[in-house]
Amino acid sequence: MGRRSADVLLDTLALHGVDQFFCVPGESYLGFLDALYDDPKIKGITCRHEGGAAFMALADSNITGKPGVLFASRGPGATNASVAIHAADIGAIPMVCFFGQVSRKQINKFPSQYYDYVQSFGHYCRSVEQVDVAERLPEITARAFQLAQTGTPGPVIVALPTDILNEEIETEPRGPQTAWKAEPSSRELEAVTALLETAERPVMITGAESKSPAARQALTTFAEQYGLPVLPNQVHQHVISHDHPNFAGAIGGATPQSVKETVWNADVVLAVGSRMTNKGSVGFTVPSKDQKLIHIYPDADMIGRIYHTELGVVSSGEPFWSAMIERNAPPPSEVRKAWVAQSRKNYTDTSVFVPREAPDGVEFGHVINAMTDQLNDDALISVDVGCFSSWLFRYYPFKQSQILIGADSGAMGMGIPGAIAAAIRHPDRQVVGLAGDGGALMTGSEIATAVRENANLTIFVSNNGHYGRIREHQEQSKPTRATGINDLVNPDFASYGEAFGAKGLRIRAPEEAGPVLEQALAHRGPVVVDVDSSLENLSAANTISDLQAAE
Repeated sequence: MGRRSADVLLDTLALHGVDQFFCVPGESYLGFLDALYDDPKIKGITCRHEGGAAFMALADSNITGKPGVLFASRGPGATNASVAIHAADIGAIPMVCFFGQVSRKQINKFPSQYYDYVQSFGHYCRSVEQVDVAERLPEITARAFQLAQTGTPGPVIVALPTDILNEEIETEPRGPQTAWKAEPSSRELEAVTALLETAERPVMITGAESKSPAARQALTTFAEQYGLPVLPNQVHQHVISHDHPNFAGAIGGATPQSVKETVWNADVVLAVGSRMTNKGSVGFTVPSKDQKLIHIYPDADMIGRIYHTELGVVSSGEPFWSAMIERNAPPPSEVRKAWVAQSRKNYTDTSVFVPREAPDGVEFGHVINAMTDQLNDDALISVDVGCFSSWLFRYYPFKQSQILIGADSGAMGMGIPGAIAAAIRHPDRQVVGLAGDGGALMTGSEIATAVRENANLTIFVSNNGHYGRIREHQEQSKPTRATGINDLVNPDFASYGEAFGAKGLRIRAPEEAGPVLEQALAHRGPVVVDVDSSLENLSAANTISDLQAAE
C-alpha cells in the first residue's frame, strides 16, 4: 500500500539528518505541514518574512556545514527569499530550498503566484528542479542535498506543485547519497610541495570551505608545518585563531594597507577553498604578473577561470591539508620564519582598537572591545553589512572555536536573522548579532521569531541615522557632495525590541559598552541594544572630516 508523498518527503529529510527548517507557512505546501502534525520529528521554525527565514537557513548552514533547509510558498514567498539565496551562491554555502508551486494543470497558464523557477533562479543555483511526477520526490530531494554539497557548494531549489504532496506513491524514502569530495593526487602534492619549498614569501588565502573543526585544525597544522602566513576571507576569518603566529590578517573591505601589502609582496599565493573573486584577490590585484598562483578548489571550472594559474588542483581543503601534512615537510627555513613573523607584525601593528574622539556619539569600536573582553571562546557572532562591521573585521580577535556568520554577497539584513539561527542551533552558547540601523529595519521583524523561540542572544544596533556605507562611498567619490538621501528616521531600537517582548538596553557613552554587554549576556532571552553611534567616525578607517579634507 502506498503512502502520501508528503510523508515520504518528511522521512527523506530525516534520513538526511535534517532536524529543523525555516519557513513562512504557505498554502502551497499544506500537505507537508499536515505530515508534520502526524510526525513532528523535524522542527519547523516560523519566521516573519521569507527573507529572514532564508537568511536563517543560510546561517544554519554556516554553523553546521550541512545544507540549511528553507520552505517558502510559491511566487512571492520564493522571490522574498532570493536575496539570501544569492548570498548562498556568492558565498558557496549549501542550501536546499523547497518552494511551493501552482498545481501541475495550471503551470504555464500564468495563474496567480505561478513562478518559473528555472528562469528566475537557474543562473545562480546549483540546480532547480520541479517535481512533476510524485514518485520522483524522494529521488529529487536526495539529489538536491548531494548537489548542494558537491563541487562548488551552493543553493538548490526543489519546486513542489501543490497537488504533488497529497498523492499516494509506492516510492520509499531515500537516504543521503555520498557527496563527492575531491582529493589531490600524489603527483599534484609533489608539485605543490616543490613550489612551496622554492618560495621565499608564500601566503595562503582561504575561503568559505574550511569551517569544520577537523578542517580548521588541518589548516592550522599545515600552515605551521610549511611556514605560511594565513589570510582568510574576512567573512570567514574565524577558521584560524587570531592569536596564532601564522595568522596574518583577514582579506576584505576592512583590510588595513599593511595586511594588503603582505599579499602583494608574496611570491607564491596558495589559494585554498577560495574562488579568488574580488575579496580573495584583494580587489582583483592578486596574483600579479610576478606572482605564482597555486589554486586548490573542489570545482575544476573555477580553477584558471579568472587568473593564470601556475598549478591547479581539484580538491577540497581538508583532504588537501591532511595529505600535505602527511608528507612531513622539512622545518621552515630562517628566511621563511622571518617572512611569517613580518607578515604577523603587519597584522598586529593595526589590530588594536585605538579610540578616536567622537563628537556626535559612540565609536562602535567600543562595543567590539567589550565583546573581546567578555565573550566566551565558543561564542557565535552574526554580522550585517555596513560601516560598523569594519571594527569587528579589523579588531575582533577570533578564537579557534568561535564562529562568524555573514553574507559574502554584501546583502543587508543578515545580522539579526543570522544571530537568531545561531541561538536556536546552540541555545547554551553566547550569541551576538551586529546590525546597522539600515539592515536592522530590513529584517528586524524577526526579533518576534527570537522571542517566540526564547532565543538567548544579544543584538547590537549601530544607530547613526544613516546609510553609512553609502555615505562613505559618496565622500570617497565626491567629497562634500553627499545629499540627505542617506538620512534615516529610526526608532529607539531598545524600545523596538521591547515592543516584541525582548529586553531593551542602550549605550549612550563609550564607558557604557562593557557594563551593558555584561548585563545583556546575563539575561536569558533576546536583548536588543541601541548604540548611539557616531556618524562622524564613520568606520574603523575613515572619518567624514578626513574624507572631505582629501578633496
